[in-house]
Order: sequence, then C-alpha cells, then structure tokens
Amino acid sequence: MSETRFQGQDFIVFGEDFARHPHSLEHLLRPLFKDNRFIWVETIGLRSPKLSVYDLKRIAEKLLSWFGPKKSPTERVVPGNIMIVSPFMIPFNQFSLVRMFNQWMVERKVRKALAQRNFKDVITVTSVPNSCDYVGNYDERLTVFVCVDEFSLWPGLNYDLVRSMENKLIAKTDLIFATSQALVESKNNGKTPTVLLTHGVEFQHFNIGPKTNLGQPLKICYFGLFDERSDQNILVEIASALPNVHIEIIGEVVCDCSRLSGFSNIEFKGPVSYAELPRAIADVDVFILPYVRTELTNNLNPLKLKEYLSTGRPVIATALPEVTRSQEHLLLAATGSEFVDHIHSIIAKKSGLDYERTLMWLQQSETWDAKAALFTSYIKKYLKKS
Repeated sequence: MSETRFQGQDFIVFGEDFARHPHSLEHLLRPLFKDNRFIWVETIGLRSPKLSVYDLKRIAEKLLSWFGPKKSPTERVVPGNIMIVSPFMIPFNQFSLVRMFNQWMVERKVRKALAQRNFKDVITVTSVPNSCDYVGNYDERLTVFVCVDEFSLWPGLNYDLVRSMENKLIAKTDLIFATSQALVESKNNGKTPTVLLTHGVEFQHFNIGPKTNLGQPLKICYFGLFDERSDQNILVEIASALPNVHIEIIGEVVCDCSRLSGFSNIEFKGPVSYAELPRAIADVDVFILPYVRTELTNNLNPLKLKEYLSTGRPVIATALPEVTRSQEHLLLAATGSEFVDHIHSIIAKKSGLDYERTLMWLQQSETWDAKAALFTSYIKKYLKKS
C-alpha cells in the first residue's frame, strides 16, 4: 500500500443508516469507498421509542427498510462495493431476551453477507455503543471504535445501559478514535492511546463564498438537528434585541420549541437535503451555533462547525471546549447578549475575522480526505506492528 492510499481491504461497519443523512462516520470512510469493500450494518438507535412524531417517522422508515421495497437508485445512492445489511431488531435492549434476539439477528445477517461477498481478514469499524455485542465476533484482524459523542448523557437514554455497552465495546476494540479532547481523555482501552480525530468538512460543498453586502433584513441561520442541546434562551434574546433581523432554523426539530413560535422573526424552515443545503443557505449573512452548556455538550465537537466556517461567512458559537480550539476563525459567546454584541460588530464590519485565512486552513488540513488519511495512517501502523 502507498502512504496516501488504503486499498483492497474488507470492512464491516456498524453505524447509522447509510445515506439517510450524512453523518461523521460516513464522511470519514467515504474517501475509502472506491478502493475497498464494505458491509454496512444499519443498527437501531440506543433510545427506546416514544409516541412522538419523530419516533413514529423513524419506526416507519425502519419497517420499510426491513419489509418494504428496496429504494430506487435515485432515492439512495450506494456504491457497488458497499453492501447494506439492515437486520430486523427490537428497540428495547434493556431487556436481556431482546438483546440476545438482536445479537442473533445481526450476527446471522452479517455472517451471511461475509460468506456471500467472500470477505476475509476484515476490519470492523463502529461508532455506536450497542455494537458491543457484535464487534470482535468475525475473526477480525482489527477492530476500531470511532467515538463521536458521550452517548450515555443523551436525553432519553438509559445511562447505566449505554455506559455498560460502551465499556464492553472499548474493552473489545484495538484502536479508539475520539472527536474531542474530552472524549480522548475518557475513552481508553488500556492497550493503545486514544487518538484525537476531529471532524472534517466537505469543503467545496459548503464553500458558497462571502457576501459583499449584508441583507436587508440581516439573515441569521442555524442548520442541523435542533434538539435539547440547542440554547433557546439565546435565540429568544437575539430575536428580542434585534427585531429587524430574520432568523432561520433549517433541519429536523425534535424538542419543544413553542416558546419560539411567538417571534415573527424566527422561522423554522424544516429539513433540507444535504445536496440542496448550499442553495438553501446561499443568502445567509451570519451563522450561529447556540448550545446549552452541560456535561454532554462539553464533550461535543459540533460536526456543523467546519461546515459553517467553509461558507466564508461569519460564525458565532457558544464557547464549548472543542469549539474554542478554532477560536481564531469565529466569534465566541457565552450569553445571548454576547451573541447580540457580535451581530452588531458584524453589521458595523468590525468583527475582525480573517475569512481567507480560515478558508485556507480548512482546505489544507480539515477536509474529510485529510481526516481519512490520518485515520488510515493509524490503521496501517497498527497492522504493521501486529
């Protein structure tokens, strides 16, 4: 193998649904799709479903993936060397019989796929704690855990169950990568040092270019999943202090936002596909990342941050520990009033941001190709030693 390419390898991946919406593991592995083979195992989530619109929608999607007609190529593009495996699973892993059934279903499907594709000497890569019951069961030459979040702290999840799953997974994996320094410090298998691997960005996709003139009214945007981590107090303060600005929220909303509905200058646009997102944000003046400060968000490295920065537009974000690592490229804020102050400085063209420097940094070292190269370099080192 060359120093820059990784090819001819067979992978098993346990993660979120492939191509449902671009997530960090899919982005990271995408540069490897061309020269390697994959079995992508779509597992269920960690949370037991509730009677909510979002959960009912996900249940319907899963049932269709198990029992309905296969999606046409126009609905989901899957490269030919990727085989999607979507085992039937029951979303109540807190019950031992259910967990045993799920393990049996997954292993049955995966072993069948391995035999069908004649996979050998596989590398397993996972980003989900519930894969602890499957990882290491296929005579792998290497097992890898890419830790993208502190899942045990997510609202609605069973802390003890998720933590026990993750501990079991960590003990079984050979290499661990983590997307934030906080996760690096808390996720260790005692065998090899955990590697900091921050999120990358598909730079060309989001590089919509700077705006020469600010909009009238000024358009502020948040895009991405809007949930309990999003700080609605900050949005209330911005909307109240700056009634002449227009705030757009683009993405799936999975929390109660009734307190924001009374503001005429806050608009929920709903989900937009990844392909259409650059067009949807083309006239945005300022991007914001308002987060509630909790133990969960203190472990977070927002996937959206570098996507926002790639636009060449000003970005204001809550000063999470991982966000501050990029502080020279954006405006940090701790309160709603500081968000408002930064917006005033942008209007006055006194933000002090150097967009050209930011775009150069992103292109040179922060693309997903660069992250994939770092990822595979550690895999090569491990395989060379073993």
